[in-house]
Amino acid sequence: MEASRISAEQKIKSFEHLGFRADHVVLPPGVGRGEFREVLEGYNADPATRAIIVQFPPPRDLAPVVDGMDPAKDIDALLKGRSPYPACATAEGIYRVAEPFATDRPAIAVVGSKGFVGQGVVTMLRADGHDPMTLDHGDRLERVRDADIVISVTGSPGILTPDHIQPHHRVVIDSGFVPQADGSVRGDVRAEAYGIPQNLTPVPGGIGPVEMATLMERVVRQEVDPDVVSWKVTPGPYLERARFTTDRTAAATAVTTAAVPSIAAAARLRGAAGPAAGAPPTSAQPTAAPRGPAHQTGPRPQLPPQGGGGPSR
Repeated sequence: MEASRISAEQKIKSFEHLGFRADHVVLPPGVGRGEFREVLEGYNADPATRAIIVQFPPPRDLAPVVDGMDPAKDIDALLKGRSPYPACATAEGIYRVAEPFATDRPAIAVVGSKGFVGQGVVTMLRADGHDPMTLDHGDRLERVRDADIVISVTGSPGILTPDHIQPHHRVVIDSGFVPQADGSVRGDVRAEAYGIPQNLTPVPGGIGPVEMATLMERVVRQEVDPDVVSWKVTPGPYLERARFTTDRTAAATAVTTAAVPSIAAAARLRGAAGPAAGAPPTSAQPTAAPRGPAHQTGPRPQLPPQGGGGPSR
């Protein structure tokens, strides 16, 4: 529940950054259906309340009450099939990070596909013509090796290890966010695997800000400007698997002066831009993919000018 609390606080900050007033309603443990329904119906009836978010997952016995939310105010798609949006903001954010890496219909694996967020990701991918590989607890997770793009939304810290993550993976999108007793946060991907794929979203600071940007865009479009331009994600550099395999083979068989590894080939294999053909040799020795803040060159969302991000997930 700590992750849910942090997420709620980040949403409050983001809405207030845009100039909206946001009520953070925290009901006591053991609250009954009647009290919860009264609070929800009050916001349904209030014309000044333009959007309602119930932090997911609600307690099991309160879940039926959520169905009474006004669909027009459901900006985080809790009401499946009745919300104005096809999926929750987290799922849409994940999709928008993956989409620029997937223009040629690559193989996409979604780990945790049966969960609330995972279902939304799969729905959006299929609507865009993809046929994602769906994996959940109990499935053979080593199958993710066959994917070009890996999306993990299990919330199980370290479920994906260096045995699962491959150098040919264009991007690994980690939506896990589990606070630890020491104050740190862990995602679905183990830290030892961070340097393996060509691109990786960090935890924290990766999908969390993207989720916030998606929510803010929805609010602005609904309340301020229906024609607001959607923000876009600029993908990090990557090689297609066929090219990656060719370059890896060439690098392994190439004969270079004094047995010095080919810098150009090594850079290409790590997803970086190598020196141009005929360029003078350089003393640089690339031993890892270029990394930005929080360990990696993950895809960076171009947030809307009004958007509020935050160190969420």
